Amino acid sequence: MKQYYYNGDPYWLTARFAGTCSGCGKPLAKGEQVFRFKNGKLFAESCGCGIYESQQFEQIAQDEYLGGY
Repeated sequence: MKQYYYNGDPYWLTARFAGTCSGCGKPLAKGEQVFRFKNGKLFAESCGCGIYESQQFEQIAQDEYLGGY
């Protein structure tokens, strides 16, 4: 199945600055993999918050694409 991407979709990236995970409050180090939302929220891969948020987004996107089936 073809994956469609839209402007504003969250995406994985490497953190350029230190910060804090929006899910659990864990400190993020520069260079860590994070899942970023358009509103600026960052979820770290290392604590599992990023993986969870990524899976949730993929499920919602698939439901939307398939019409909720």
